[in-house]
Amino acid sequence: MDFSGRHIAIVGTAHGSGADIARAFIEAGATVATDAAVEGAKAALPIVYGKSTDFAAWFDAAEEALGPVDTLVMSAKPVTTAPFMTLPAEAFVSIVQQELIWFGLMMQEAAKRMSKRGFGRIVGLCSMSGKTGVHHNVVPYAAAKGGLIALSRALAAEVAASGVTVNMIANALMEQQVSHHSPERQAELAKGIPVGRFGKAREAAQAVLYLASQDAGFITGETLNFSGGRFMD
Repeated sequence: MDFSGRHIAIVGTAHGSGADIARAFIEAGATVATDAAVEGAKAALPIVYGKSTDFAAWFDAAEEALGPVDTLVMSAKPVTTAPFMTLPAEAFVSIVQQELIWFGLMMQEAAKRMSKRGFGRIVGLCSMSGKTGVHHNVVPYAAAKGGLIALSRALAAEVAASGVTVNMIANALMEQQVSHHSPERQAELAKGIPVGRFGKAREAAQAVLYLASQDAGFITGETLNFSGGRFMD
């Protein structure tokens, strides 16, 4: 896929698959702005969350560095939580704010700009927990990611006629997520995945590139299962 002339903004490059996604876009010829340093990116622009104006300010900085941003990619970050029955209310609110509201406001800002220009791609990586909600100690995180999936579908419908697509990728266990486990524990976890292994960051990056490509203009409001067969619908 050739992304020459494309301007890509990527949030979440300090964790998960974010940096690999940025590198894949750069290799494909795109000009890229990130929120953490990635070799080859034209700009690294840390984002400060707190006020609704922070999102517009970050996009202003990205577009000053790149030109009009036509693609926003958001990589999910890991969250440490606790059993819901003992989770303080403040922690619940904080997780939902970080994992749903801030993501949603970033998508809103991107959609405003892209829809005026008649073209755009918004792609988010969200946990499989948003679909299944069955993993240990993930109630607020799963609720936020489930909300994000619903938000992406509703936004996709709202901006579809303007040439902007909105899609999510629901990933299960990735190699970097289990790297701290012993080989024995990794083998045990892999047994629950039909393909018998964990996802690779490079594979996730290629899925993002496809959804961001010109050829994916007829796909919107979808949440792609990136799970090695662990979850199918």
